[in-house]
Amino acid sequence: MSENKILLIKACLEDLSTELLMSIFDYLTSIEILVTFFNLNKRFRLIIYYYLQSGYRLTQFNLNNTNYLTYKHFCKDILPNLKSIITSFQLGSNYYYGQIDYFNQYELIRLDSLTIHLINPNTIIDILQKFLNYNRLQWFDKINLIIDEETKGWNEQMPFCVQNIPVRELRITGKVPYVFAQHLMTGCYSITHLTIHLKFDHDLLPLLYYLPNLIECNADVDHRGRDISNDLTLLEPLPGLKHFKYEGLMPPIYLRRLIIEINEHIEHLFIYTQDYQWSFHSSEAFSSNFFDHLYDLRTFHFYIRLMTSDGFNNITSYFKDTKHLINRNLCNNIACVLSKDIGQIFSLPFGFNHFEIFEKKFFTQIQYSKYDKENFNENYWSNIKHLTLNINIYDSLLLQLIKEKFTKLRLIDYQVPHFSLIPQDNELHQYDIQLSTIKKLIIRDSVKHGCHVPQPLFLLTSNLIELEIDHFYLMQIISIVSNQTQSRILSTFARLRHVTVRQFDERITDYFFSYFSHIKIFALIFTTYKMQVYRNKLPFLDDLLNSMPNLISLKLEHIKKPQDYHAYVEMQQNVEEKFSEYYSKNIYWCKWYDDHTQKDHKYGTFLFST
Repeated sequence: MSENKILLIKACLEDLSTELLMSIFDYLTSIEILVTFFNLNKRFRLIIYYYLQSGYRLTQFNLNNTNYLTYKHFCKDILPNLKSIITSFQLGSNYYYGQIDYFNQYELIRLDSLTIHLINPNTIIDILQKFLNYNRLQWFDKINLIIDEETKGWNEQMPFCVQNIPVRELRITGKVPYVFAQHLMTGCYSITHLTIHLKFDHDLLPLLYYLPNLIECNADVDHRGRDISNDLTLLEPLPGLKHFKYEGLMPPIYLRRLIIEINEHIEHLFIYTQDYQWSFHSSEAFSSNFFDHLYDLRTFHFYIRLMTSDGFNNITSYFKDTKHLINRNLCNNIACVLSKDIGQIFSLPFGFNHFEIFEKKFFTQIQYSKYDKENFNENYWSNIKHLTLNINIYDSLLLQLIKEKFTKLRLIDYQVPHFSLIPQDNELHQYDIQLSTIKKLIIRDSVKHGCHVPQPLFLLTSNLIELEIDHFYLMQIISIVSNQTQSRILSTFARLRHVTVRQFDERITDYFFSYFSHIKIFALIFTTYKMQVYRNKLPFLDDLLNSMPNLISLKLEHIKKPQDYHAYVEMQQNVEEKFSEYYSKNIYWCKWYDDHTQKDHKYGTFLFST
């Protein structure tokens, strides 16, 4: 653009009234307003200050959806002018990388709320230590750390230290290791609200022991780990704890003991777990005697997945043991569903945002502890946003009921059923059903099917914007389905914004990247169980970058590294040079990481974003 045109545009903007400028600002984010107009002249700066005062938009910034170039401009030209007034800062996302690299340069002296999406967990140590150095008297209201554990993983020996920073609410999303020993947690008396994702149940107990002032605790745990029966006796009461939520695999018999040990005055209790016995029938688990100890309990939401056996065929008698929960108004109803191997018992309305279905006739086989005709049509499932399907989806009645019951559903995760050698009467897209609320779909299947490949559910999700799918299954679909179905698939792909391809085999890429020509956010997770030839470059990159001109973010995960260190350095340089052929160097960020999630660190991860 010529200098004269720039001056003309500037003159036209300056002629606009303040009211009209504010109307224009309504269509822009705070960051866009500041980067575009802040340094234009004094009048615009005053208008911006006035406009952004409402709703704390001038002191609370969310840069999660800010691209790398805009973020650099913001940090260089805007942040130094506002660092004394910013109180809340959110940066990073799962596709805009590189923001954290520039964040350490600035001292935000009034900051009391910090949300960081971390690619490298080691970075948080430096960041928190820096805040401690110049904010010694500053109490943090909230620290929210989002860990990308799939990319980086945690080094079990890495010190994770927040004990010297006074913070009221600590939220860690992403798995953390067992590092909460006494020498690390001593001094965290300020933490009253904790949300954390742990690896083992035995990691949770030290937290409860060394955080005596907890009011709210939300724990998501992946594995049971070692036996904790003896450790439970060492717990001290948490007199202030009012809200406790656990999602994991801890047996109810241990959860009962844990809850009674820490506080009998809990008011809100959420339990999502798995067991091998009927929890409400056992005197050692969630019996009426247990709830008699919880005098102040006001709400109890639970979901228990049962490993069923022949003894569970008649469940009528077991429901008698659950009616005391309804009589105490802890929940409205209790339901149970039995499939061949899995049983489910849960409170209603359902208190969690994710659910799983193991039985094709789920909605007809569900049994209720209390059957009230007046309230039977009440929708108990409106809280659910994430649904996992472990069933055959070729059932129009089932899909229709899912649409009607799960009205706020945003994500479906399903395993493609392996009945597929038998063709169905109708192709999936012929069903007169549209799951229009679904925004993200995860399809898990890497099995070589026969001549009939089961069709993917995204043929019924017209508003889908994010897809996660196995590479080989996708290639099978494209090559085998009819021309009409293939056209519908490609039409669906054209609406997608974010695609993750798992089990990516770089030997099978013919026309593959051209299917995603409109994609902006793309991730490839390489196969790790197949032999990959050691090389010093990635031959498919040209095809990928030529096919996706709108690409703003790319993740290449589990790339096998050459055995020779110098060959690995050469491969890194070759990949980075390839991107420089397609993008100007000052508008994008890229970086390599060792992949600690894989044994012996033989793999690397490459991240790119504009």
